[in-house]
Amino acid sequence: MAMRELAKKRLNENLKQSVKYLTLVFNDFFILALIFLFGALMFWYAQAMKVIPNNLWFYKPLVGFLLWLPLLTGHLVTLLKAADMQFLFTQDEKMDEYLKPMIKYSLVLPTILIVLLGGILFPFATIKAGIPGWSYALILIGTILLKAVMILIEKENLYFYYNSPNWLSLVITLAALLIGSLGSYIYPIEVIILMVITHLGAKKDKGVFDWRYAVESEKARKDRVYSIFSMFTDVAEKQVTIKRRKYLDFLLPKSIAKENPNLFLYRRSLLRNPEYLNLLVRMTVFAILISWLVQDWRWALGLSCLVIFLTVYQLLPMATEFDSNIMYRVYPIIRDNRSKDLVKVLNLGLIIQWLLISIFWLIVLPIDAHLWLSIAVLFIFTMIINYGYLPVRVKKQKIRR
Repeated sequence: MAMRELAKKRLNENLKQSVKYLTLVFNDFFILALIFLFGALMFWYAQAMKVIPNNLWFYKPLVGFLLWLPLLTGHLVTLLKAADMQFLFTQDEKMDEYLKPMIKYSLVLPTILIVLLGGILFPFATIKAGIPGWSYALILIGTILLKAVMILIEKENLYFYYNSPNWLSLVITLAALLIGSLGSYIYPIEVIILMVITHLGAKKDKGVFDWRYAVESEKARKDRVYSIFSMFTDVAEKQVTIKRRKYLDFLLPKSIAKENPNLFLYRRSLLRNPEYLNLLVRMTVFAILISWLVQDWRWALGLSCLVIFLTVYQLLPMATEFDSNIMYRVYPIIRDNRSKDLVKVLNLGLIIQWLLISIFWLIVLPIDAHLWLSIAVLFIFTMIINYGYLPVRVKKQKIRR
């Protein structure tokens, strides 16, 4: 099989896998959350555009910095596997042929993000920052080309002769966009030309392909992608590593002699399983972020309620987490009240989530009667979800006893 055909076959398989998980990620609840979030962001954006002054000195660098953020996403996709080190190690000279379709595929997501963010920033950049429309279009084109150069450099790093750290590319691209946004609109393209010349002129003889580095880099990239998918659904390909976090030990009982086994196991799982703990932390940060963006108690309350509901919905797999554990089935553990024990554990997590959101509201939102009422309503909603919705859904999980 030719290397290009192998690349296309793996890209098709990867696309099918991505579509499968994206269908699960963008479910009805998440789409609803995105609609609310995007609507809140656009509402805040429109209101802010009416009151913020024009042509402040930091507006243009801010545009350059925001356009730089999509460059942090979309690393080179190689889809190399551990077995390739044995079965393809003689194909060093043909790896360029294999990587060409991979480079095009790797540019799809960053280009979409750059164009999307560029469209959102267009009113601010042209009206408030005073950047002409044609110059702003050049900056967007330059940003896409900068990302293409970064992908090419990542490809060259797969060979032994070339070693350019990713942070150096990020620093150069940030400097290019900041300078370009200040007035030298053609500067990002000049930087790209210089980087391409330096890149292509480094060494024409590709040398030996670093298979171990390439496989490990691809594994790390896949783990990052699976981590994002695992926030919303179960990912069979993801390897879960349970870690002890000593700074959270105070939430566990000091003596387990009299502790309810199910209660202890669920609490321990929530604190040490990265899938559950990271989900709780990320959803809390998400609620705090959107509250800061909207700067209105009504939107903050509605969106925070939605986030808490989505948090509970995505933590439901905890109900059957130990069903396939043979040691759990063997030990004489009473399993009649498992659902109640899970509700108690999640109640603790949701109380902490509510408390952090409320504290942040008191910091960033105007303190008045509406804010105190919102905090109380959010607490009541949290209790209704925890003691009303959660037990019903846990029973539907069909816990085996």
